[in-house]
Amino acid sequence: MRTEYVLPLQTKISRQIEHFEKDKDAAQSGSAANKIQKEIFSLRKQAEELTKYDELLRYYADKKIKLDLDDGVKVNYGKFGDLLDNVKKIAENKEGKQDEDNE
Repeated sequence: MRTEYVLPLQTKISRQIEHFEKDKDAAQSGSAANKIQKEIFSLRKQAEELTKYDELLRYYADKKIKLDLDDGVKVNYGKFGDLLDNVKKIAENKEGKQDEDNE
């Protein structure tokens, strides 16, 4: 997941930031420069979030978690803590209770 998605996305965001930095320097009006600065700020925020996710992903990858298909989705998803988006919903729901997304 890191090599296929996270690392290429980090590279893409870095390139976009560099591109916007050049555009900002070449901007002819203050409003254009401000718009570009907002984009840069947004991209930096995304890059920071992605870096945190990458660190968490690396942590769980280093643990080499073994999955047992007989344990089921709830148990296996629970092994990944905060890494997966809806793990809490799945892990906390009791047997027979529908997920909030399926209602």
